[in-house]
Amino acid sequence: MDSEAFANEMSARVARYCEGLADRLPSYSYVDLPDDGARAKVMKSRLWNEVRSGEIMGSWLRTTPEMDVKSTMAESVHEEFEHAQILSAVLQDRGDDPWDYRTVPAQVAMFNAFEGLGTTVERMAAFPLAGEGVAVYMIQRGLASNSVPEWVSAPYRAIFADEEGHGSYPASVLAKYAKSDEQQDAVRRAVEMSLVLRQQYFDNLDLWVYEDRAW
Repeated sequence: MDSEAFANEMSARVARYCEGLADRLPSYSYVDLPDDGARAKVMKSRLWNEVRSGEIMGSWLRTTPEMDVKSTMAESVHEEFEHAQILSAVLQDRGDDPWDYRTVPAQVAMFNAFEGLGTTVERMAAFPLAGEGVAVYMIQRGLASNSVPEWVSAPYRAIFADEEGHGSYPASVLAKYAKSDEQQDAVRRAVEMSLVLRQQYFDNLDLWVYEDRAW
């Protein structure tokens, strides 16, 4: 398939997944959570994601041969830790310990799977395209909801400004580098892996937030 058409197809796949969440948003979105205790739980989980994302992208720098991708990836590492600082400061200001979070199982599996991806196109497909694509959708839904209080919305307006600036960058990388049938097959598998594991993470997080399930 033409690589640009293929990249558009992968973006559309992520958009369809997001549309499927619209009628029942997970706790990850902050929408319709019962109280600030539940919101703090979600923020701690998402704070952990920011830190782990930065760690993983940092570990990829040495094995990313494409200099344009490497440069943007380096900027993204810094950005993830800036986001972590924003969220940790909010939690600390509210008297919560930002770092007492215990990960839910699928969250660990998802990020470990990302870390193990070996090629640039797989990494871009699973993480920035699918993973961050879903996260940005969730931020948008949270910011648009009257059920999300200002102490949660304020930091995410700042984070969204950064994420929105990335725009179509992951798709543009796929259009540039995912040329062969083999590469495109690997990208499809990476996108599906990312969406499956993210759904499992959302389900685990819901159990912890709504039912106080612990592992």
